[in-house]
Amino acid sequence: MPKAKVTVIDIGSKSIRVLIASHGTVNALSVCGYAECEYGGYYEGEFLEEDKLQDVFSKALMNAQSVANFYVDKVYVGVPANFTFCKTKTLTQNFGQKVRILDEDIAQIYTMADDLKNPDYVLISATPIGFELDDGTTTVTPVGKKSNKLTATVSLIYAERSFIEKINSILKNIGVGSVEYLSSTLCEDLYLLSKERRAEPNVVIDCGYIETSVSIVQGEGLWDLKSFAVGGGHISADLMECLDITFEEAEQLRKKLVLSVNAGDDDDYEISRAGNIVPISMKKANDITYARLEMMSQLIQKCIRTDDDTLPYYLTGGGISYIKGAKEILSSCLDKNVNILYPKDLHLNKPHYSALLGMAEYVIRTKQDEKEKSFISRLLEKIIKR
Repeated sequence: MPKAKVTVIDIGSKSIRVLIASHGTVNALSVCGYAECEYGGYYEGEFLEEDKLQDVFSKALMNAQSVANFYVDKVYVGVPANFTFCKTKTLTQNFGQKVRILDEDIAQIYTMADDLKNPDYVLISATPIGFELDDGTTTVTPVGKKSNKLTATVSLIYAERSFIEKINSILKNIGVGSVEYLSSTLCEDLYLLSKERRAEPNVVIDCGYIETSVSIVQGEGLWDLKSFAVGGGHISADLMECLDITFEEAEQLRKKLVLSVNAGDDDDYEISRAGNIVPISMKKANDITYARLEMMSQLIQKCIRTDDDTLPYYLTGGGISYIKGAKEILSSCLDKNVNILYPKDLHLNKPHYSALLGMAEYVIRTKQDEKEKSFISRLLEKIIKR
């Protein structure tokens, strides 16, 4: 029997990426089709060149369908951090006696937690950071365990309704029949960090082209999620302005940066201009980049609202992960050891694919869990009495 395919769309700050995938051998993702189209991006909650957005979606989706030889009727869209906000709630449900916890109890807690009365936002995710039983035992999977009360810390992620309506309209116009929305940040974090690592909170910094998100993940949810409109593209803009070169030349230069080198006055990078090689002072370029990374570090620190100095820090995304020495500068500025997270997929093991692959794995895993849960629930109904 052919394995079911899922289609996910990652709305990055530079590109729209579409992935059609299924589960391959040993539960690895099998990539059936992939396409990427650059576009104007977004800035502080607004799409740039919005009039071209539908054409970009259409082109990316058609290209991915062509590669996969698969017609897409349903898609899963990742909502960027810039269009979402996260909150957590801790609730206790008292049962009055020791009972076996059921799926319905968890659903009831999520319903109680979702108390936002703002019509401008739509709930797209409700996941557990952790549960605590009456004996103090903590878990992220309490179903089937016995307790006379259940305390839950729940992570709720909301998306801007205007964003949902805009993307719904675009996808409907290009023939997509069904759309579901995910938090791209949550999916990415769950994909990149193992359950063992997520037993404790972790900071994940996703630096894109013109946006950076900072999340704190634990269990199956996010404690916090913040973003700011600065990314790798701003380094190129700085290089362009300070070195009096074109933006295209600055993009060339950004890809050549080696910040770990103690550059002297005579050391140069080389860029191409109209077929000629042009030298650029390595010391100046590195100093310009260092200043921007220092500024980004200050913004990252403002996003992290915790007094816990023991949290591990991770970096992903395509904005600065590829700049040699950037991780070390970030570590120095943050006074933290920052490690880069790479996707597990052998074919797409680059940081800028992290969110896309995270969404695909999340959807496939969720579908499998739902099938298994429905079977187990039917079985439990026959053999277990509350």
